[in-house]
Amino acid sequence: MTRAALPAYLLASVTGLAGMTAVLPVAGGATMPLGGTDLPLAYVLPPLVGLALFQLVFGAVTGRWRGLRFWAVGLPVTVAIWGAGLVLMLGGHVTPIQALAGVSVALLLAGLLAGGAR
Repeated sequence: MTRAALPAYLLASVTGLAGMTAVLPVAGGATMPLGGTDLPLAYVLPPLVGLALFQLVFGAVTGRWRGLRFWAVGLPVTVAIWGAGLVLMLGGHVTPIQALAGVSVALLLAGLLAGGAR
């Protein structure tokens, strides 16, 4: 990622993180069946929404549309980071605000590393 793309990256990241946070009340206590168990949508929906918003904003601002590789790498990384935040929060190790801050910083750094920030 070039320095010129950094403002677009930050805007897209903040939009994606805001979307991840905003979708939590929408997901509420809803669940979806997965392999014989009910998986809370709050575990699955935020990473999908965050990545989709990131993709839309970054692509619209820079004209760089990420393809299959973006989703193949970005989705597992985002889910792992989001899941780690949930584990720490649900285990009582951090507060929800601390978990959200940690997830936000980790996602920003992961994106910068993946984009080859210079």
